[in-house]
Amino acid sequence: MGYSDDESMVRVDFFRKSGKWYTTEAVKWTGGWDNVSIHDAFKKSLRDHLGDRLSDMDAVCLHPYHRYAHPLWLRNGWE
Repeated sequence: MGYSDDESMVRVDFFRKSGKWYTTEAVKWTGGWDNVSIHDAFKKSLRDHLGDRLSDMDAVCLHPYHRYAHPLWLRNGWE
């Protein structure tokens, strides 16, 4: 199951602080597959792909590209 033909691209859904869905983006997973925290890898991938755009929203990735993959949710600010 993938969001694109490239395995390292992941689907990330963004939600406003109110919980309302805002948009979906295909994000290149640049944070690493192994030997790094999955949460740190997700944050790095978001920053590399988006910069500060959408950083005030919650980010949800159900199928991250990581050895120990599990659904991820980062609160606004991605901290």
